Amino acid sequence: MPDSRTLKFFSLHIIVAIITLACILMNGPMRPGLPVDTSLLERVEFIAANQTLWAASWMVWMASALGLFVFCSILASELKASLGTRISLTIVAMGIGPDLIAEVIYAFIIPKIILQGLSLDMVQSLELIASHLTGFLGNGLYNLGGLGLTLIAWRQRILPLWVFFWGLTSWILGLSLSASIAVGDMKAAELFTASSMVLSTSWMLILAYLRFAPDSMRARWNTP
Repeated sequence: MPDSRTLKFFSLHIIVAIITLACILMNGPMRPGLPVDTSLLERVEFIAANQTLWAASWMVWMASALGLFVFCSILASELKASLGTRISLTIVAMGIGPDLIAEVIYAFIIPKIILQGLSLDMVQSLELIASHLTGFLGNGLYNLGGLGLTLIAWRQRILPLWVFFWGLTSWILGLSLSASIAVGDMKAAELFTASSMVLSTSWMLILAYLRFAPDSMRARWNTP
């Protein structure tokens, strides 16, 4: 039976794999259905013709949302119990609701609206609602809570300085994504999504080896 450290080590790898797959899907097969460089009519036609792919891809994003919470829970478990830790993890948990609601709208409700032949204005309104629920509210809460946990980890001296700044940068880029969604700049949102995801997933792997890898693998990561 693997110990808790080993379980956390492999859990972080699974989380990174899921999030990486979600990002590949968003930048590849899902892209024609997203409001980045397509017209509303082009998005509607794509979603109508690719419903299974569209829904399955969003389900991977739902798994990513849960994976991010598991990651933050693992990080919180490494910290000394405190009010700040509980508040930060609660903020992350609060992001799950709006994020999953938005992804359900994208995956299932918008395709049904399209199949029913309802107005394009309704589809566009649902896109706007969903993008703000996931990109602004859900993502903002994830990154705000994650930032809090990272600052606490630094204060408790469980992270080398370079690892702290790596994590800090990834959360700040994530908050910049939320700001881009709030002002309707989808090109900037795409840029901040890509950069924050690359930094955050690599940071998760760094933490996996820093905190949970076998001692022989972990030693070289512990140099401040």
